[in-house]
Amino acid sequence: MHRRAEKLADRFNFASVQRMAKGNERGAPTEPLFHYTSTAALAGIIASETFWFTSVYHMDDDQELSFGFGISHALLKAALEREDANVRVFLKPLVEDVGFTRIRNRFEFYSASFGQKDDPRQWTDYAGDGTGVAIGLGPKFFGFEKKEDYKPEEKTFLGKVEYGEPAAKIRHAAIVDSAVQTIKQAHKQGLLLKAEDEEAFLHLMAAYMYVEILWNSVTTKSDKWSHQIETRLLAVNDLKNPKIEIKNAPARPRVEIPQPRLKANITEVMMGPKADDAARANVRKILDDNGLPNVEVTVSAAA
Repeated sequence: MHRRAEKLADRFNFASVQRMAKGNERGAPTEPLFHYTSTAALAGIIASETFWFTSVYHMDDDQELSFGFGISHALLKAALEREDANVRVFLKPLVEDVGFTRIRNRFEFYSASFGQKDDPRQWTDYAGDGTGVAIGLGPKFFGFEKKEDYKPEEKTFLGKVEYGEPAAKIRHAAIVDSAVQTIKQAHKQGLLLKAEDEEAFLHLMAAYMYVEILWNSVTTKSDKWSHQIETRLLAVNDLKNPKIEIKNAPARPRVEIPQPRLKANITEVMMGPKADDAARANVRKILDDNGLPNVEVTVSAAA
């Protein structure tokens, strides 16, 4: 590939990463967020300071990604219909891949979810129908102040979920428009005159594009889910060269990622509305045994 073309693709990728980073900054929490789970899981999370991140391809909701993928596909199809022949060479394979199989085979995001305090729906869906707990984590937990200390495979990305079609279209349109303009620029500069150069460039562009399409799809949902007010921590694996060990594959793939800032940022542990006194005593013991005697155990007020 022509070196100038490679640099052009790298600039495209840098802009993509910057868009995702700005999305992270906009979604940064200012109040504690809560991870709803079982009491048994709480013990493991605190003792190991590790969260399990579940593959976004194996979430409980079988429409988890179809909303975002559908919007992205519609925008790619519209671009295919209006752009010139040079751009259509790039867009056609993406549009034909209706289920985004190429993305799924190349990249996999893993997610750990956080919601608002004492949310009745979260208790029902994620904490044993109200018998479990919710771990409150302060904003500093999500800040990752020393990003340079993390290896790429150890980084997690903050994803504040946005709801509704208008917000999703804005996110997906940014990556589609950026790709179209980059390809036009490469042709205008005469960087893709050789077939092999064009093939290599378009392949690299697609690989770079996949990450943001998937990130956008993971962090946008239909309005019907807006009650969740969800924030996600996300980790990504390049499946051609995975850097994070994948566990429990193929049933429900997950990665287990250490969270060295976890204990220092627990604000409280809330008992679910159906938890009994024995469960509360057990949670108190878990906290005390892990050097957290000052973390308060509270009780849900949800009916």
